[in-house]
Amino acid sequence: MTEKIIADRYLLKKYLGGGMSSVYLAEDIILDREVVVKLIKADPYNKEKTVERFQREVQNVTKLSHPNIVTVLDVDDSDEYNILVTEYVDGSNLKEYINKNNPIDFEKIIELSISVLSGIEHAHNRGIVHRDIKPQNILIDKKGNIKIADFGIAKALSETRLTETNQVMGSVQYISPEQAKGKSADERADIYSFGIMLFELITGELPFQAETQVSVALQHIQDDIPNINDYRETPVGLENIVLKCTEKEPENRYSNVREVIQVLLNYRNETIHYLQKGRKEPENRPAPIPVPLKEDTPKVEAKEKEPVVAPVQEEPEKKKKRIWPWVLFLLFVLVSLAAVIYLLWPKEPNTVELVDLSEMSQADAEARLTEMNLVLGEVTEEYNDDFASGNVIASAPKKGAVLEEGSTVDLIVSKGPEPYTMGDFVGSKLESVQSDIDALKFDKVDIQTEYSNDVPAGEIMKQSIRSGVSIFPENETLTLTVSDGVEPVEISNYVGWQLTDARNELESLGFKVNVINEIYDEEIESGAIVSQDPSYGSFLPGSPINLIVSKGKEPKEITQYQLNIEIPYSSSKKDKKPSKVKIYIDDKDHDYDEILEEFEITEDRKHTITLALEEGEDGKYKVEVDGEKIIEEVVENE
Repeated sequence: MTEKIIADRYLLKKYLGGGMSSVYLAEDIILDREVVVKLIKADPYNKEKTVERFQREVQNVTKLSHPNIVTVLDVDDSDEYNILVTEYVDGSNLKEYINKNNPIDFEKIIELSISVLSGIEHAHNRGIVHRDIKPQNILIDKKGNIKIADFGIAKALSETRLTETNQVMGSVQYISPEQAKGKSADERADIYSFGIMLFELITGELPFQAETQVSVALQHIQDDIPNINDYRETPVGLENIVLKCTEKEPENRYSNVREVIQVLLNYRNETIHYLQKGRKEPENRPAPIPVPLKEDTPKVEAKEKEPVVAPVQEEPEKKKKRIWPWVLFLLFVLVSLAAVIYLLWPKEPNTVELVDLSEMSQADAEARLTEMNLVLGEVTEEYNDDFASGNVIASAPKKGAVLEEGSTVDLIVSKGPEPYTMGDFVGSKLESVQSDIDALKFDKVDIQTEYSNDVPAGEIMKQSIRSGVSIFPENETLTLTVSDGVEPVEISNYVGWQLTDARNELESLGFKVNVINEIYDEEIESGAIVSQDPSYGSFLPGSPINLIVSKGKEPKEITQYQLNIEIPYSSSKKDKKPSKVKIYIDDKDHDYDEILEEFEITEDRKHTITLALEEGEDGKYKVEVDGEKIIEEVVENE
């Protein structure tokens, strides 16, 4: 699609990729500058309304003006696409930066985070929520400046119903729990996504990873975020910020982006010290119950001062006797108090470490959970090529999690390989669908060919498995019948045939007859075929057959000879009866056996004979009188 002009202004130069849209580097041919053009497929069934909604959402974004937000330059639409034009940021993105620079210095992490949050705050203050905060949307130019891309795209797409049915908006690795549940998302959804991104900035890893997007979404909904210190030793202050941002319930997160910026600034400036542990105790854990002293506990009253006298030897022994009862009494009180606290303090629940349930049958997994005093929760079934039908793919929480007895464990169970709904390949060119057929990995694919007067060559005419049937291709043989086009027809050699006969036969076979030349031929009579092209073989009906036709022998130069002869009358005739004269000639136009002239004479007569002789040919003539040959001569053509 490159080198195409969009909206009469933007020349597409290079395909950059795409997620929710197809993204191109383009040239603004009016202002002579590089821009980014995003082509977003329009909804063909409700185009007018969806274009209106799309433009309404994106027009709001054009009002954003902040050094940390990619500027939207233009919004347009065509028959096929909604068009969004933004400034071109020459550089990389935060995902690439993380991969290249991990581990990143904590001071740099705070600097990057504040830049990102400043852009988000600017948008939030204007009522715009991003809904798809992720490192891929954080661009870094060559000077190191941060710019957030795709503000408003996620909302615009959801408004115009350009997402798949039941598909949640945003990238699942960074999606908030409320978005994963399909609920509405506000500013706190962006804070959650930022928290996941902050975890990745610190550790270089995503907190939630799984084989399927559904599994990742479930982890966002159900699983606690992993201990960040298992990945990288992290200051408690930063850990607490990650934990607060990624609370499952929106009301437990920071209420706005300004709060996040402030705690980051406080941490950097060391105005607030995070001395508590990063891991928070469960909210439902009871606080210690203070135990008051009993009211009847004896009180020790102060004695009145007595006059000071010189000590005597018995005094130390008396003091010892007075102290010991009090010591014993205090010990008794302390032991009693400890016993009460022990009885009243809530006991730590018994915990178990969740084993790996994957590849177990569902029944075995349920039995194992029962053995561990755990409760089976929700069972989700999904197709999977790697796990047999009925076997567990994964659990939530995942293996290794430490759980209280009685906790609920959800299972994802395989339905086996997903059956393929057979497509309709009839009418498609084999070469255009060959890669799709190969990707299905049929047990065997049998290609047969047939001639057809109606189906173009290379097009699939029939398939052995009808479309719409659910199959497992690896167990099936697919037979495709492909058209070889019109069947070729064998033609004869028509040299020597009269043109009329040859034309009639060739045209009845469907060929187009062209007489391209007429020539003299010494051997082939006039009107007959001298040569044909092609000369013989099998050819497709409709093909031209070129013929050369004979005009007969080439005429030679004609010489006219006039001969004056005298025909004598027989003098022996006494009765003077007329004599019968017959004249014969042999020339170009006459045969010697045919009478040229016949007449009667009664006296000697002079007569002129004309011969037409071709070049190189001699002629002759003879005269008979009353049946007697009296003259015969050869005329030489010189």
